[in-house]
Amino acid sequence: MTEFLRGFDAFTMAFMVTILSLSLSAVLVYTALFRRTYAGFGSMALAQVFWSAGLFLNYFRPFETIPCLYLGALLMMFYGVLLYRGLVAYGEVSSRCLLYVNYLVFAVASAVQAYYMFVDFNTCARVVTFSSCMAFFFLRIAIEPYATKKWRRHATQSVFSLFFLLLGAAFAVRAYNALHSTNCAPSGPDDMAKLLFLMATVITPILSFSIIAMTFARMEAELRRANEDLQAISETDALTNLANRRKFDLAYESEWDRALRLQQPMAVVILDVDDFKRYNDRYGHQVGDTCLRTLAQVLREHARRTMDVAARYGGEEFALILPGMTGAEAAALAEEVRRVFERVGIEHEGMGHGNVVTVSAGVAVQVPARNANRFDLLSAADAALYVAKARGKNAVALA
Repeated sequence: MTEFLRGFDAFTMAFMVTILSLSLSAVLVYTALFRRTYAGFGSMALAQVFWSAGLFLNYFRPFETIPCLYLGALLMMFYGVLLYRGLVAYGEVSSRCLLYVNYLVFAVASAVQAYYMFVDFNTCARVVTFSSCMAFFFLRIAIEPYATKKWRRHATQSVFSLFFLLLGAAFAVRAYNALHSTNCAPSGPDDMAKLLFLMATVITPILSFSIIAMTFARMEAELRRANEDLQAISETDALTNLANRRKFDLAYESEWDRALRLQQPMAVVILDVDDFKRYNDRYGHQVGDTCLRTLAQVLREHARRTMDVAARYGGEEFALILPGMTGAEAAALAEEVRRVFERVGIEHEGMGHGNVVTVSAGVAVQVPARNANRFDLLSAADAALYVAKARGKNAVALA
């Protein structure tokens, strides 16, 4: 590996990495300024700018050498601080202690760098300080998203962690070598620095585009959730939180086709609150709405199977789709709903059946045939409801 690295010119490598880093910084800054991003993206984009500027100062020194080296080292170390800060924001971790540790490490490393730059010039000590600081930041970036329970990890987080683990390890090795070296030449980068440059040409583009990919993946996930929420809202009755008529019609068609394919029975129950117009007129619409919500809760408790559908059919009418149930089973469930709702005891003074609000239900069951009209089952349940009403209400009738 040493012979391989000696074939590369260190300053040419530094030049290529700097140009690459500046180009990717421009992409990140443009994205931060003109595209929708999230908290933390700006810090990560600024971190890339600091890293690029630090590289430029460190190896091309447009003014006096020592100030360039010192300022370049500060900018590159602060890259780790900013990048970690951005990832913490992306991970939605609120603890400020995580950030304060980095600020403290950066302050100590900056002071040590200043001492060995301006007071006691020592290249080995500077390399140990700088590399140790970068190893600390990079290993935190790699490990903590998986070590912190509340850290929300997004797409490409594993890519981040893998590459920063490699970088952190490389900087740790460089610090170790410099610590045990008696002569660190100040004229240019050593072989480990060349290895880091070589790694940077591969890793920097991947990390930069991982930041963008992470942003767009998060945006797509939010859009998907928003669409799912919108779909749920469009299929939910606002008053009762049951399925609305649109959802009922879609589910009815789907379950009919499934029952036809499997040749199994399909049951439908249509329920109606008895004398609801009188109840509304006497007690008011708000009390009437509460009554409907109570019935909806009873229906939810009885339509427990994943394939069962409880819906507000319209006004004070409700409906159940009960795939696979026989007529006797569906009628028994409807009777249980009627009894439970009656036992709730919602006052309706002057009405029969104990001066409480009651419901009537019509039940119909059919094994679909290929030439059958799917709406005949609904018509049969509706006709059975009228039979239940004719029997004096507070009753269940099976078609």
